[in-house]
Amino acid sequence: MANVSASAQDSLYDRAVTARLADDPALAASLLEDWLAEKPEDVDALVQYGFALLALGKLEDAEFAFQKVLRLAPEYADASQGLALVAERRETERAARGGFVLVEGAVSNPGGGQDDWQELGVLASLPVGTRTTLDLGGTWHRRVGTEDVELGALATHMATENLWLRAGASVTPNADFRPATGISAGFDYRIAPSTVASLDSSWQSYSLQEVWTVRPGITQYFGGGRFATSLHGRIVAADGEDLQIGASLRTDYLPIARTRLFIGAATGPDTELGVVRETTSIFAGGEFPLTQDLSLTGSIAQEWRENGFDRIEGRIGVKLSL
Repeated sequence: MANVSASAQDSLYDRAVTARLADDPALAASLLEDWLAEKPEDVDALVQYGFALLALGKLEDAEFAFQKVLRLAPEYADASQGLALVAERRETERAARGGFVLVEGAVSNPGGGQDDWQELGVLASLPVGTRTTLDLGGTWHRRVGTEDVELGALATHMATENLWLRAGASVTPNADFRPATGISAGFDYRIAPSTVASLDSSWQSYSLQEVWTVRPGITQYFGGGRFATSLHGRIVAADGEDLQIGASLRTDYLPIARTRLFIGAATGPDTELGVVRETTSIFAGGEFPLTQDLSLTGSIAQEWRENGFDRIEGRIGVKLSL
């Protein structure tokens, strides 16, 4: 880069900033590395480089860039903010690796004079080594005067830096309305630094019929991972019925570690009681820290069913980080 003109250098820096703001941190980091090879003490470029590295998940390199800025310009507020974001990201990853236990209850009104539907569940997410997580859970369901207890397990393995694999199974002893047995498999694949594609499939055996479901999806992260928007399709096939197709859209906001807000909508087939019905729903909720290790979770949803009564549901839970 020694023979690059000043105007070309300016263009290089501008392109890097544009790439980062367009959510292409890999390109931004590459351009800024060339720029910093010529101007290693350009604090503006170092800050941009730090935020690009943060978006790529390279926390140590991002921290080094922000620290260098503060050595050169101690009052540079963006660099201090960058270091705070690095610390928050580390805390989030530490909590994820450490696992958690979630106790959650739900009540919903299905309308039509029916008794409220009720749920109470426990989920334990436990790390197995450094790349695998095992989720174990059980949920008590009460619907239309009957009760089911569903038990399940899900293993998630980080095969590479960009690929996560999932496999799970469930069983409901003496099932009335929940699936007697079920299996699932899926994966997430990072197709770009801030874009993750996913595919999940499942088979469930209800007392009335067997149901197969496929859910392709894509998630786009923004703002260094603070925002995420997910779009998922839903393809359902049941015994003797035509394929039914639906979709859901959800946006998450993670302002600080262990805090999440989300809102979304969905339309398409639902199999709550083993019967496939067309539904439309809107939902919102979040997670809010109470102490260093304890969080409160909650959500509310409104569902409109094509055949049957509409339903509103509220959930509340307590989450303990391990």
